[in-house]
Amino acid sequence: MPLPRASLSSFLTSAKSILSNPSKHSTPLTFIIGNESAGKSYPCTLHPPIPALLFAYLRTYAPTSRTFYIPLSNIPRADLSLRPELIPVLTRANLKPSDLLTLSDLPPRSSPELKHARWVLVDHNALQGELGKAYGGNVVGCVDHHDEEHKIPVSRSSGDIEEPRIVEKSGSCASLVVRYCRSAWDGLSLEQADVEGDKELASLAVAAILVDTQNLTAESKTMEVDREAVGYLQRKWGGERGDREGYLGEITTAKEDIGGLGLEDIFRKDYKQWTEQEGFNIGVSSVVKDLGYLIKKTKDKGKFFDILREFASDRELDVCSIMTTSHEEGAFRRELLVWALNEKGVEAAKKFEASSRERLGLKKWNEGRLDMDSEKEWRRCWWQQRVEHSRKQVAPLLRAAINS
Repeated sequence: MPLPRASLSSFLTSAKSILSNPSKHSTPLTFIIGNESAGKSYPCTLHPPIPALLFAYLRTYAPTSRTFYIPLSNIPRADLSLRPELIPVLTRANLKPSDLLTLSDLPPRSSPELKHARWVLVDHNALQGELGKAYGGNVVGCVDHHDEEHKIPVSRSSGDIEEPRIVEKSGSCASLVVRYCRSAWDGLSLEQADVEGDKELASLAVAAILVDTQNLTAESKTMEVDREAVGYLQRKWGGERGDREGYLGEITTAKEDIGGLGLEDIFRKDYKQWTEQEGFNIGVSSVVKDLGYLIKKTKDKGKFFDILREFASDRELDVCSIMTTSHEEGAFRRELLVWALNEKGVEAAKKFEASSRERLGLKKWNEGRLDMDSEKEWRRCWWQQRVEHSRKQVAPLLRAAINS
């Protein structure tokens, strides 16, 4: 028998109860985990909790389901405070940040329940960091729109349960989740109708898509699957185009309110890290203010780089990068800073500059005032004139330079 449908809040309370006493759960734990963000790990605005929560809820209460899926935000609980953009989104779903499950809620690594757990990835297709080392072999599926990492076997059955393995381009991963779960959602709405519950779910999903595609206006990102998902969600959510614009405005305002954060927390807020061949580490922070704003917070560019160096050192980075976005006189602008911190980093960063200058439209920033050259370090800052390329496109170029 399928589980009786519960509210989002009750669903998350049940998930927490299972994790607090996992030995009493009759089947292996099944986690739906978003991509890593903030902290020392891998990241992105609404991505860690929202698509994972949507997927877990709809899979758990689908008419044919026999599994309780536990949605996990891939950040420590303390890092939820770095995501004020979650507040307007969760509020519409009658949730609070404290309702979400995070890495802090996991049982001890030594517990047999965690050792034998199943993992399904949402918004990434390779489990990174310490989790990847410990449980990468237990990943049984994914729904993702990033480049294929070839880490998850094509054969993904686990017992009598088969999970999806979807790696497909889209503006938002939430759109792929909506498409995959659409029949389950329709069946749930038919058998256990809850108009208000559907509205809450739709408000979560549409938020992620609006952010990722700028309300379907970002032509280089928006795809048909995104438009179809928003059309489907809008019928459940009840919002019109004007409502979408207002909703996106609320989220954007909250996201850009970083005045109360220290510089290190700003770097951590939307941070991703990769380990390439021979243990080469690269980290990229996305920031919603320009470099001038960041430097002004320390009142001195030397202090700014001292803090950035410490941030990179704590994460054992060979190359660290900051990507900024800002608006000046109505124009959207991007800046890109790349800092190689050792000899092998210098070699890779120079390859990146040579191979990506034209593609990204890199132009020297303020007469090279932040640039630096030495035998063991190299730093460049540019205006990125091809503003359509976000971290999703820039990070693979950096990684390719490292691996070339």
